[in-house]
Amino acid sequence: MGPMKRKAKPAAKVRNVIKREVMSSELMYAVSRAREKTAAAALIKPKIFTAKQRFEWKNYSRQMFQISSFALAGIILIGVLQGLVYLSQAKKASGEILGAATSAYTDLHTAEQNLSTQNFAAAQQLFDAASGNVNLAQEKLNDFRALSWVAPVADSANHVLAGAGLLANAGNKLSDALNLFDELKVSSKGVETANFNDKIKTNRELLSASRDLVVSASGQFNQAGSVPQDYSGTLEAAKQQVSDLNSILDKLIGLEDLYLGLFSKQKTYLLIFQNYDEERATGGFIGTYGVLGTDNGAITKLKIESIYQLDGQIYEQIAAPGPMQPLIKRWGTRDANWFADFPTSAQKLLYFFEKGGETADGVITATPKMFEDILRLTGPIDMPSYGVALTADNFQQLVQFKTSVDYDKILNQPKKFLADAAPQLLDRLMGMNKDQWIQILQIFEDNLRQRNVLLYTKDQATEKQIEDLGFGGQVLATDYDYLSVNNSNLGGTKTDLSMDQNVDLKSKILSDGSIINTLTIDRKNSADASNKDYLRVLVPRGSQFVSAQGFDDYQYFDSTAKGMRTDPDLAAWDVGEMHSNVYVRTEAGKTEFAGWLATDPGEERSITLTYMLPFKINADALSNAQSYSLLVQKQSGSKPYSFTGSISLGQFQTKWLGPGVQSSGSNINFQSATNTDDFWPLVITK
Repeated sequence: MGPMKRKAKPAAKVRNVIKREVMSSELMYAVSRAREKTAAAALIKPKIFTAKQRFEWKNYSRQMFQISSFALAGIILIGVLQGLVYLSQAKKASGEILGAATSAYTDLHTAEQNLSTQNFAAAQQLFDAASGNVNLAQEKLNDFRALSWVAPVADSANHVLAGAGLLANAGNKLSDALNLFDELKVSSKGVETANFNDKIKTNRELLSASRDLVVSASGQFNQAGSVPQDYSGTLEAAKQQVSDLNSILDKLIGLEDLYLGLFSKQKTYLLIFQNYDEERATGGFIGTYGVLGTDNGAITKLKIESIYQLDGQIYEQIAAPGPMQPLIKRWGTRDANWFADFPTSAQKLLYFFEKGGETADGVITATPKMFEDILRLTGPIDMPSYGVALTADNFQQLVQFKTSVDYDKILNQPKKFLADAAPQLLDRLMGMNKDQWIQILQIFEDNLRQRNVLLYTKDQATEKQIEDLGFGGQVLATDYDYLSVNNSNLGGTKTDLSMDQNVDLKSKILSDGSIINTLTIDRKNSADASNKDYLRVLVPRGSQFVSAQGFDDYQYFDSTAKGMRTDPDLAAWDVGEMHSNVYVRTEAGKTEFAGWLATDPGEERSITLTYMLPFKINADALSNAQSYSLLVQKQSGSKPYSFTGSISLGQFQTKWLGPGVQSSGSNINFQSATNTDDFWPLVITK
């Protein structure tokens, strides 16, 4: 539209003009050519829409600070606005609108890349620029608002532009929230940032505002119903990306709420260091413990000692779990992480801690994996008095050697090496910049999600937050199939990091809807010592044992010992019966099949377990369908293993398959590396 004011036409004439021009094949060809030239002028290249880049955008959404929804929104913005070329009255202005839209897309996409690489200052500027270009495109689009009632694509463009503007504003607020890390100072004294808890609360408000804008953007995208077919798939992807971003913001808000719950006021936590080279139910053998005292984030106490020093102060005589009998008669803090459900084990840890003369508000556990990840970021820590430098690559072996073998036997403080290293590692955090703090936050989130770090608190509200975020290590409830393979190394050897484990689950649906599962577990020992494993398999409660092969012969013992008190939780756990060297009992609301599997150096062992699930598939040919799902829960703190699963449908078929579920004829397949929990849903019909 030129600078001269155009004389308005009646609405009916506008509709006729548009109809004639859209239906004209010759004009369509001319418009197509004009669109190509306009796109070229606006620097829109076809390679933006390649399958490779769509795959890359999908992968970005899996990262903690992935903001690819902004980029996808920009692509939609361009795609919908290209539809305006078909409106003859907007032909000239469409180039200007597309130019502004393209600039907005470029800014949003580059901002997303900067966020992914923690270049937050540049991202902030680009979000501002994107907002300006979105506003410019919106102003030009407003000149044609009268056409929207006869051109649904124009109305959709309006909604997409509004959504893109909201996303740009959300990005600005998210960038402002991340600026908190410019002020964060942490050392061996704890958080040294003044009024940090108040700043966390303000930061939370910014994140909440960003989440509200994302929700509004989603609403705008949902109203963009008339989209050119070429871009409908991209619009659906953008909606999903916005949903993913909303989930990420929810988690960030949850993490800040969790910090305030754990570290507001004065708190004392029992620190438990679990060595996952000697696996136990919630992670690993407890050779070292600590006491952490805090006051609004400041560290008031940090003590790290051998677990045997704590157990030496406990005089109550309690019988150890049955599988430890009769070699280990007395239960202590070192073996208190016996139960697969971490809140249950945490309560036992606090019980023994109090018997040793101290009290705590909760428990924090960690395996070496978290410290290795932090050292990869901070770099080596020199410890000249020990003649070594602690690195990510040597942390596991060096700490194990210095605290178990190479220590001053006269001084008799085997954990002094770790006690000296901890303050130095905390002091190394003092010099972190914002980009590095974001990486530290990602390390914490990853280790919490993979349950290399576990949290428990006596405060019920905070404990619920922990469990809702998935950081509590509780055995999860589920309506249908469930599997958790839990290993406890009771041979005293540090061999589990050298064990390779593969798990295969084959399910078969019988003609009456019953489901029979056959589980195979293969274990290979690459260490130079034997691995003596007490293997527990948790499945849906009420599952019926059918058969088992491969378990070692062993004598069963109750959790009792002469002259010692029997723990009531262990007594309840003892109740069960033996079948083919497998003890069948109930634990954490699940049916448990347990037995021994010792694997010598270089040896491969395999067990097979067959059982019937406690529910049936009741789908029939009258269009009645039934949901089905499998939840595979990772053992807390354990080394991941390879999992494969399949379902033979028999006379049944699938009506819907959830993410990660693959169909092959009458079979359903899924697989996992078990870094975290995995869930596969589907709907079955006859």
